[in-house]
Amino acid sequence: MTFKRYFLMQLQIYFLLVSLIFAVSMVLGVIFSPNEPVYYSQFRGPFILAGLCVLPSFVTYYKDEPSVQEYIIRHFIQLVMIEAIVLFMIEPPENVSIMLFRVLVGISVFIIYVITKAMIMLQKYKESIKLTKQLKEMQLKEV
Repeated sequence: MTFKRYFLMQLQIYFLLVSLIFAVSMVLGVIFSPNEPVYYSQFRGPFILAGLCVLPSFVTYYKDEPSVQEYIIRHFIQLVMIEAIVLFMIEPPENVSIMLFRVLVGISVFIIYVITKAMIMLQKYKESIKLTKQLKEMQLKEV
C-alpha cells in the first residue's frame, strides 16, 4: 500500500472517528451530566481527540503485507496508545466516580475502535469484490 493511499484512508477514519466521538460524548453527557449546558467551544474536542487518535495508526503502516502475528501486535499497540491518549485527555464530571467514568470511557473507546475496524474491513471487502468482478470481466473479454 502506498503512503498516499494509507494517508487518505486515515483521513477517512478521522472523519468517522469525529462522528463516533460526538455520539459517545452525547450519550455519556446525557447519562452523567444531563443538566450541564453545552458550549460551542466544546465542539472542537471531538476534532482534536479524533486527530490525536489517528496519530497512533501510523504505527500500523507497512509497505509489504505483515504476518498475522505482526498485524495483531501492531494493532494492539495502536489500541493501547489510543486508550492512553483518551484516558489522559478526558476529565470526568465533578459528581461522578473517576473509576466508573474511566471504565465507561475505556469501553467506549474499545467499541469505537471495533466499529471503525469493522467498517474498514467492510470497505476493503466491497473493494475486493469489485476488483474480482472486473478481473472476471477482463478474462471473459480475452477469451
